[in-house]
Amino acid sequence: MQVAVALSHAAILEESMRARDLLMEQNVALDLARREAETAVRARNDFLGVMNHEMRTPMHAVIALSSLLQESELTPEQRLMVETILKSSNLLATLINDVLDLSRLEDGSLQLDVGTFNLHALFREVLNLIKPIAAVKKLFVTLSLSSDLPEVAIGDEKRLMQILLNVVGNAVKFSKEGSVSVAAVAAKSESLIDPRAPEFFPVQSENHFYLRVQVKDTGSGINPQDIPKLFCKFAQNQELATKNSGGTGLGLAICKRFVNLMEGHIWIESEGVGKGSTAIFIVKLGIPGRLNESKLPFIPGLPANHMQMTFQGLKVLVMDDNGFSRMVTKTLLVHLGCDVTTIGSGDECLRVLTREHKVVIMDVSITGMNCYDVAVSVHEKFGKRYERPLIVALTGNTDQVTKENCMRVGMDGVILKPVSIDKMTSVLSELLEHRAVL
Repeated sequence: MQVAVALSHAAILEESMRARDLLMEQNVALDLARREAETAVRARNDFLGVMNHEMRTPMHAVIALSSLLQESELTPEQRLMVETILKSSNLLATLINDVLDLSRLEDGSLQLDVGTFNLHALFREVLNLIKPIAAVKKLFVTLSLSSDLPEVAIGDEKRLMQILLNVVGNAVKFSKEGSVSVAAVAAKSESLIDPRAPEFFPVQSENHFYLRVQVKDTGSGINPQDIPKLFCKFAQNQELATKNSGGTGLGLAICKRFVNLMEGHIWIESEGVGKGSTAIFIVKLGIPGRLNESKLPFIPGLPANHMQMTFQGLKVLVMDDNGFSRMVTKTLLVHLGCDVTTIGSGDECLRVLTREHKVVIMDVSITGMNCYDVAVSVHEKFGKRYERPLIVALTGNTDQVTKENCMRVGMDGVILKPVSIDKMTSVLSELLEHRAVL
């Protein structure tokens, strides 16, 4: 009897040890899988960081020089070629942004860049960009802004414009004739509820309002059962696409994620092929004066009707380790009338910089150099803010960490590559105007 009990205990002990060994093997495998996943994420983020800079730097040259060439005396044929280069370059830059933004949206690392902006001007600017394309197709485009829609709002102006351009651009692209209408209102509670999105819970408050935008077209329309596919990645490569639609198939997928970040909802309605379609989205925006705006980042971005300042004789120092990129940025500034000095290192920047320089533009993506330390040293060298030059970061990185680092060391603004002549003009105008009123 004792032998049988001992054998039974031995069998149980052996089974327990096998289970323990198996569990240890599984734990080791899980730990290895976790480390491999973390390594893959780090590798992807490193790759995206490099591609962010490396792809935007040559695009900076193409777009900047093309925008300068566009302003010179050209024959009609040359002007058409330059405009085609510029449009194609902007499309490529958009594709780069879409791919990089989608990766960051999916891993949750993309955050909104919140600031105060002119909402009415944003709508007018979108229409000004769309109308030339619509005019070629003889489409009638209208804009209706409700009387209760706030003129100024708090939110991510760039992302909101990206959503609008994509939605309105699709309406124009898929309409061969007829019209496209854009209507925007400050949505009331009853118009926010949508049975198709039970997870969307809008909450009204005194500090915020909900912007509701409706874009209606008389275009090709779509089968109702295909509508959900439009918000999937690379939808335009699927059967629901038309051969001549163009685009990357990323636009609406990214718009949906941006809308979700803005605590909103987006959907499309259509009665079928050939019956047009209506795109509707709702986003939550802040009301100026009712939020703590002192914590908002100051990233220059002007309404289209902003009055530009004169830059004749303005002394600017450009710091960039890439000689070709330095030349491009200098060419833009010289065209605007600036007196430009270019250097390639932080030590040289601190040695050359004087009180005569009014602006320092530094590429913060310089390899092997902590440009933030250079910015801090500029502060220490000149002391009082009004005695030092304005410090502007030039970067291909759109991540929030870069912007927070720029703010932390007291930079005055950020310019995102690629830079056109219009963008450079707007940024300098706002910075100098902001300095003048201090």
